[in-house]
This record gives sequence, structure tokens and C-alpha cells, in this order.
Amino acid sequence: MQAAFNRDYTMIMGTTVFFATLIILFNLFSDILAVWLNPRLREQYRRRSA
Repeated sequence: MQAAFNRDYTMIMGTTVFFATLIILFNLFSDILAVWLNPRLREQYRRRSA
């Protein structure tokens, strides 16, 4: 909050990019985990790639 009040745009942009990257990585990880744990999804992706 202090960076926003001090108009430290570099800190705000860095924090935004950091959290956006974390969200993307966690979404990718959860998708991979879902395919790995669910046999129906695994079979669905095997049929698409073949």
C-alpha cells in the first residue's frame, strides 16, 4: 500500500507481474494435476493427440 501512496510505479508493476506469474503457474499446475489424477481426462487427451 505504501508503494501506491508514494507512486512507486516500478514496485507496483513488479508486484503485479509477480502475482500474475504465480497465478498462471498455479493454474498450469492444477490442470496438469487434474489430468494426471483423472483417468477420463487422460484418455480424452490421448485421443486428441493421436
